[in-house]
Amino acid sequence: MEADQPASDNKGPALLASVYSLHAIALIVYFVRLWTRLVPKFAMTAADYTITISLIARCASVGLTTAAVVHGFGRHTIHIPPAGLSVLGNLLFANFMVSTVAMGFARISIACLLLQVAQNRRWKVAIWATIGLQIAVMMMYIIAQLVQCKSVIAHKIQIKESQCLTPAQIWSYTYASNSIAIFSDLICAIIPICLLKNLSRSPVEKVLVSILLASCLLASGASIARIYYMVIFDFSSKDGFYLMVDRFIWSRAEESLIIIAACAPLMKSPVERLLRRLDLVRGFRAPERELNEVHVDSDSKDMDSNSDSHRSGGSACPA
Repeated sequence: MEADQPASDNKGPALLASVYSLHAIALIVYFVRLWTRLVPKFAMTAADYTITISLIARCASVGLTTAAVVHGFGRHTIHIPPAGLSVLGNLLFANFMVSTVAMGFARISIACLLLQVAQNRRWKVAIWATIGLQIAVMMMYIIAQLVQCKSVIAHKIQIKESQCLTPAQIWSYTYASNSIAIFSDLICAIIPICLLKNLSRSPVEKVLVSILLASCLLASGASIARIYYMVIFDFSSKDGFYLMVDRFIWSRAEESLIIIAACAPLMKSPVERLLRRLDLVRGFRAPERELNEVHVDSDSKDMDSNSDSHRSGGSACPA
């Protein structure tokens, strides 16, 4: 029946359309973030360096995805030349590796951003634990692939005899890594609500910042979709390069969404100016009080009041 599939039945263009559109948005918000950290003065921190590493890995992922589609990814296996299967498999193998780095460092960047405003020791421990989990997941995946995988990824996808990870091992890692990613996103979305509660900001401003910081939950949604397509994936099929495109789309979407989420908090000032220009809200403080100051100025009044509140036991969040 696979031989009857039309040659034009190709999911590659749809994959590239999704990848390019989200990547363009990720690039825009990253360069806006970079501009806020370099102008008017240099204020790069660990959060900025880690998101830069993530974006570099993401650019490599986009390039590898493009090359994979050119070599037939998204088409039925019967329409891919035998000589191209090995090349395609190696491209996907490399893509899986760099995508792990892209998503891991983006989540580490979010955690590093929260460390700059967290005063409570328990919150800091939770954030450091999140960073540790992300590093462990990246190392576990990279080591497992480099040590255990001795054949091209194409053999694994088609479930032929292979020295690569077994389907059960793939499932186990995918569920574990996605669960850790979702857990990290939840932690990074909940903590800011407590941290911002004691800052001397207007309610509208607090809501805006909380929404921007909680945007990492969009990546969690993509991760859940990725799990769904993993569950329904037919490992017994020899048409893996066609069937796995749907899961691949959500994986690439998660990369972009988590990078966008890592840059979103630094978009507060542009969004605030836009809302003020459109006269949609009037609850913001003076424009010279930027969110960036909270991240880089340890002597700011907001940080002092937050620290005093924790020392006096006045925080409504867990101590």
